[in-house]
Amino acid sequence: MKKQWLLVGLILGVLYILQSVLLYQGFTYQHTGANDFFSRWYGARALLLQGRDPYALDVAYEVLPLLSFPPEEVSRGGFAYPLPVLFTFWPLAYLPYEWAQAFWMTALQWITIALVLSSLRLEQWRPKPLGLVAIVLGTLLFYPVARTILLGQFTLHITLFILLTLLALQRGNDAWAGVALAATVIKPQMVIVVAPWLLLWTLAQRRWRFLGGLLFAGGALLLSSMMLFPRWPLSFIEDLQRYAEVAGGRSPLLVLSTALWPGGAELLSTFLAGLLVLAMLAAWWRGVRQRESVGAVERALYWTLLVSLLIPFQTGTTNQAMLLIPLLSWLRQAWEHGWRVPAILAALALLVLPWLFFLNTVIGIRENDFMFVLIPLACLVILVGIEIYDGQRRVQQNTNPKGGAR
Repeated sequence: MKKQWLLVGLILGVLYILQSVLLYQGFTYQHTGANDFFSRWYGARALLLQGRDPYALDVAYEVLPLLSFPPEEVSRGGFAYPLPVLFTFWPLAYLPYEWAQAFWMTALQWITIALVLSSLRLEQWRPKPLGLVAIVLGTLLFYPVARTILLGQFTLHITLFILLTLLALQRGNDAWAGVALAATVIKPQMVIVVAPWLLLWTLAQRRWRFLGGLLFAGGALLLSSMMLFPRWPLSFIEDLQRYAEVAGGRSPLLVLSTALWPGGAELLSTFLAGLLVLAMLAAWWRGVRQRESVGAVERALYWTLLVSLLIPFQTGTTNQAMLLIPLLSWLRQAWEHGWRVPAILAALALLVLPWLFFLNTVIGIRENDFMFVLIPLACLVILVGIEIYDGQRRVQQNTNPKGGAR
């Protein structure tokens, strides 16, 4: 068995290197990009090869001309991430950027495949080979995923870590679930609401090993990164403060509210945000009370993901990759209930419409603000529809127990 796994590992390693080489020769050698990865790669080299502070202003100013950004946008050149993010690409810091980009973009594609396989295992869904290929290709072409790969973002890592957390909890490997959640520290703003829910639910079940794994892995990441550069937490905070001074942005809910009611956008946005938070808290309450119900727990997570994407003032469309978690679950449920044609049509709409909207509204490299709303809003409509359907079904079961039992 060990020899078989070793052989599989060697084959996968060869395929990974081969794909990276082809990507280098066909794309990154002539078209360097993945700007979000470049700033992290450059900062990592400054630390590992020169012993410099990767968060320092002088490093950021060196990055700007390489990314064709003006000096006033110095925050775009900052390292901007907690230092443990370095552990996700450490060897690539020693390579020329064209090679590092090729290996990184290949890794993101492989992470996408791992994400799909983890989701299917979580949902205990085994589609036929042709269906599996369609799901993988559709996921790779999904707007937030494709944009993540092109920009070299880290959102797919976070989505995979969340899925691994859920999968480990499902199998009773609570300590490993805590370790997987701790890994999301590389981009903590994506789990600022998700992590408290998972922690609350596990503590309500007295699954203390989850907390132990979270604290142990989180502590290990903090200590190891501080051994590498002891001052990084302070430098990171200073970097964030510089970013906050120049960063603009509107929450997706404010974008939606402006379209619906230009004169009262802020009031409507606040009202909608309050409704979303109340819906999330109600889902949390149901999830804690019905902690043995997988549906209640997952529903609470879906509300949490939508709140984390729709309310914040600083977000990105790449963060919407997290919506693959509910979308793949809903696809499985629709498929098993025989709603295959509507499921396929809905999936195609979510694949095609965001790209059409983007291509018809993009200005230079800037996305239209409504891109921050389009996919989360569609998921919100689906989730509300599921809540209404389940509510009506519960009412029918309560009023007609015999009919509900059929």
